[in-house]
Amino acid sequence: MARTIKEIQDSIIDSLQQESGLSLSTSKVAEWRLWTYVFAVVVHTFEIILDMFRIEVDTLVEKVTPGTVRWYAEMCYRFQNGHELLFDDKKAMLYYPEDNPDARIIKVVAIREETNRLVIKAAKWDPDGNIVPLSLEERYNFTGYIDAIKFAGVDTTIVSTTEDKIRYNLEVYYDPAVPLTQINTDVSAALDTFKSSQGFDSMIYRQRFIDAVMDVPGVTTCNLLTMERKGATDEDFSPVDICAELESGYFEYDITSRLVFKSVKELEI
Repeated sequence: MARTIKEIQDSIIDSLQQESGLSLSTSKVAEWRLWTYVFAVVVHTFEIILDMFRIEVDTLVEKVTPGTVRWYAEMCYRFQNGHELLFDDKKAMLYYPEDNPDARIIKVVAIREETNRLVIKAAKWDPDGNIVPLSLEERYNFTGYIDAIKFAGVDTTIVSTTEDKIRYNLEVYYDPAVPLTQINTDVSAALDTFKSSQGFDSMIYRQRFIDAVMDVPGVTTCNLLTMERKGATDEDFSPVDICAELESGYFEYDITSRLVFKSVKELEI
């Protein structure tokens, strides 16, 4: 993790004072101190670049390492409906003879690791950009593809069903210096972003929902009174206390959700 500029500069100053044997000015605006700051900034920038490079490499390694959850997710996105997988005798790998982006129908993937089993939840986009389940034929083809690429001995279950419903009752307290219309627009956008940024684990977390709203400029605090989930096979909504697994791997907000905006001045202290 990158050190702060002050930490680096202090380290340089300590080394100079202990090892140089020079009589250095103690003035805080001495030229030599300015040079230590310049070098500290350069080193700090370099360490930030190294951190970013390490994160990028770790992400790529996790994605391309066969057998990891990210690898399975990446392979799901590479599925081409209606195209036959071929086997390369020289590389001992399965491949598609042509790359057809239009045939890559899988747009949403969530994977859950269970005992000796992977549950793969997948969906596609309809022409209007809405997330919808795979058709019977698409699901059959996708299941065959997964059976072909998966590791020997790994059991998989393919799930592609209609979205879960999330119903919430949320009070948002905002700074009255910010226009209510702006707060309303930004909070709605934040909720949409939260919905579309679900991870590979097909879980929804109550605190992350709150954090998404709290990150909106102008929002002082919020009170999530209730949060409930209903899957395709559930008869009714059930409360989300800390987190809940999404049956379909994705969700839509229920139209009966309640979002109320209040000025922070209305808080009772």
